[in-house]
Amino acid sequence: MNKGAAIKYLNRSLQSRYMFIILVSMLIPTVFVGGCLYYLIFSIMADRIAFPDVIARDLVPVIESINVTLFTGLPVVFVVLVTWALVLSYRFVAPLEKLEEGIARIDAGDYSARVFVAKDHDLAPIAGIINDLVSKLESKERKG
Repeated sequence: MNKGAAIKYLNRSLQSRYMFIILVSMLIPTVFVGGCLYYLIFSIMADRIAFPDVIARDLVPVIESINVTLFTGLPVVFVVLVTWALVLSYRFVAPLEKLEEGIARIDAGDYSARVFVAKDHDLAPIAGIINDLVSKLESKERKG
């Protein structure tokens, strides 16, 4: 099954939960750090400069430029974070789905079914144990 087809069959509820957790864990620090930096820049300027009319008039274009940069850059950052959350949630959920499908087939009595998970994935040892167990059940069924 190709990757595009695999994405289509994922458990959307589970993937949505993982995406939400990932997005929140990325967005909260991003917004916090960005807000702190924004506040820091302007509070330092306000403390250091008394903002006479001449200086304020010169700083307004700079502040507007910073705001434009932020408001054009933040959507890009958000799209990158959502894309990364989608990739990570897929990497978490796809092996779980494979494991669930394999176990469901075995539970239905198909002892020729095996659970396949990438060798470098954290679930690989569990899939190996399940496959060994099914092999033993399959050999017992043939003997008995």
